[in-house]
Amino acid sequence: MKILHIGKYYPPIEGGIEAVSHFIVQTLEEHDQLVITFNDRNATIKETIGGVDVIRASSALTVASQPISLSYGVEIIKAIRSFNPDVIYFHYPNPLGALYLLMAIPHHCRLIVHWHSYIVAQRILHRFVMPLESRLLRRAQSIVATSPRYAEASRPLRHNSHKVSVIPCSIDEALFELSPSDHQQVEEIKHRYEGVPIVYFIGRHVEYKGLQYLLQAERMIPDECVILIAGHGPLTRRLQESCTSPRVHWLGRISEQEMKYYYHAADVFAFPSITRNEAFGVALAESMYCGCPSVTFTVNGSGVNWVSIDGETALESPNGDPEALARAISSLLRDPSLRTRMGQNAVTRVKNFFSKHATRDKYRQLISECQSRTFSDIKPLQI
Repeated sequence: MKILHIGKYYPPIEGGIEAVSHFIVQTLEEHDQLVITFNDRNATIKETIGGVDVIRASSALTVASQPISLSYGVEIIKAIRSFNPDVIYFHYPNPLGALYLLMAIPHHCRLIVHWHSYIVAQRILHRFVMPLESRLLRRAQSIVATSPRYAEASRPLRHNSHKVSVIPCSIDEALFELSPSDHQQVEEIKHRYEGVPIVYFIGRHVEYKGLQYLLQAERMIPDECVILIAGHGPLTRRLQESCTSPRVHWLGRISEQEMKYYYHAADVFAFPSITRNEAFGVALAESMYCGCPSVTFTVNGSGVNWVSIDGETALESPNGDPEALARAISSLLRDPSLRTRMGQNAVTRVKNFFSKHATRDKYRQLISECQSRTFSDIKPLQI
């Protein structure tokens, strides 16, 4: 079977959706596949990654997180004509890609829409793309949501609930296993901070990640600890200027290998995201696999509080409440047995639900079921 994957970006460009897209392509390796994405610069390139052809369409600019490119539409149309896919696997949000796709997709071609998130921050823009989203979901044979909570809370998905399958994001467990030399690196991190308990954050420094609330909470944590902040983003400088505490350490961008070391060295993983832009929380699952209990906010309609369970693998606080977040961190810092129990629960949960082994067969089954569905209720869409 021929499968055309269409998304915003693709590795080695980093990101949660990009990692999911790559994993799906790897999982479906027995099929003939082609990937079309935007490039992160103004040039169209064609390359082969892991035996799969990848076309990166030139992109001149980005508006409201949407890359803008005429070449992207041209490449989609050319691929549909020449590659002649049986199934198109489309990653959303990507309104411009959805427009191009609906203009070009033939009636016989099956469509899977992977609904990572709907547009949260750009509310005015979302009013304009809602009709496009509705057409995209009507045209789809199958829709993938990353958690049951997100599917239940998303109105567009509720209207198409008969098509929705829940397939969680997954992590590559092998990336987080420790070799003997890795253990030494973890111990060196602990020694660097003189054995003081470590609270760890990693993520883009953007509004919805809630890092500002973690910095506010730090002032209210009476217990001895250090707070290590990895990552970078548009808010980095402002956040650094607002925080003068000597126990907050800014790590900047770190490698995948370093990320693993810090997950294992941490006593508490801070995941203070505040909106449904955080649809799942891959970093949360990664920290859980490394046996680290987490603190989170209650994010209604997000998968965050389904990934890590309050009282089982995490302590959950009312959304945007730094004082409550500080109390949750203190509770974990003061109770090693609680940390151990939650950490063990976290490892088990990831193995059962969010490992590659747990999700691989779900994607294969999805493709098989999509292939067998009929088109009697699908009408061509006029754009």
